[in-house]
Amino acid sequence: MGKKLARSKKDSIEEIEIILDRETQKIETRKSKKAKKPAKAPKTPKKHQPTKHPIIVSFIATLIIVAVPVFMFFHYFGALSDFIKGATKPEETSEEQPEETETEKINFGTTPIVVYISGSDSRVNVQDAKARSDVNILAVINPTTSKILLVSIPRDYYVQLHGTTGLRDKLTHAGIYGIDMSRQTIEDLLGVKVDKTVKVGFDALETIVDALGGIDIYSDQDLTTLHNKCHFVVGTQHVNGACALGFSRERYAYATGDRHRGQNQQQVISKILEKATTPAYLLKLPEILRAADGLFETSFTYNEILDMIKYQIFSNPKWSIESISLDGTGSMQPTYSMPGQNLYVMLPNDATIIAAKDKITHYLKTAEQLKAEEKEKARLEAEQAENNNTELTE
Repeated sequence: MGKKLARSKKDSIEEIEIILDRETQKIETRKSKKAKKPAKAPKTPKKHQPTKHPIIVSFIATLIIVAVPVFMFFHYFGALSDFIKGATKPEETSEEQPEETETEKINFGTTPIVVYISGSDSRVNVQDAKARSDVNILAVINPTTSKILLVSIPRDYYVQLHGTTGLRDKLTHAGIYGIDMSRQTIEDLLGVKVDKTVKVGFDALETIVDALGGIDIYSDQDLTTLHNKCHFVVGTQHVNGACALGFSRERYAYATGDRHRGQNQQQVISKILEKATTPAYLLKLPEILRAADGLFETSFTYNEILDMIKYQIFSNPKWSIESISLDGTGSMQPTYSMPGQNLYVMLPNDATIIAAKDKITHYLKTAEQLKAEEKEKARLEAEQAENNNTELTE
């Protein structure tokens, strides 16, 4: 039975690779045809522009959506041609190397990674460059320990936008200047390098949850959501995509407003991950991804996502997910984007930022590093105990 299951997994991976190879050749053929047309004046390439690819969304579905997270795999056993128009980043083929390292290739399975999940407030086009980032979550994923840390940053956090001086701004406004501005601003705030980004539209969450057959949500109070008018009672209830989205967006029903909303978003992401990474749903991810086509944009590449899929199928890790949130104090302040008026912002609580930095540092340590630290700690404790005994006997 075990050999048969292992063979089935191997066949699945081989079929995925065959499909990828076939679809990549189709893309190259289309490119060569376009190349025969009269060339237009070249445009200056923008740095870190997420390109479109299908598979990336797969990873996110299986690991985080955003996230976003916040996620998913691609078509396991069928045509990828339609979904290939999705939102991943192609492998770098240019001889010129990018100035920054945000798009460096990752080797999933051996190295922890940090992914920024941005929830766009645009329900029409996830690629809308002027859409604010209403959801801002860092996912620290450590495959060596099978642990994931979700760090939620309030949309109204009053931060210095990357590369600017003078007035600070709401973090959500960083999205107006593109996902790289949001990424770099968060890197500045938490002192961490973000490896990859995932941008998700509101519709993606609803679509993915429905494709998963719904998820179980715990509510700590009775409420009716402003969006989609879903009623929740205290306790656990099974919800569809519309109500999962309403739950994720609700803040007015809570005394702590956006703080509580961030916790709800983390819960929804965790529940999606728990369900999407089970063996039963791994085989249904092609259907999920086709339904979510066009609702994601990411900087992951084809090969990176394929590596993640292989890891999830063959290793089948039981992910442990921890969620934390940054906090602050409400205030009315002028902002970089709108300097002429005072807007509601959240002044950062430095203690929660320091605590988050410490957590991230810990989660980025591999299993080997943690084991070595424990060994060294035990050695020092034994040495100290021996010294104490020596002093007592003298």
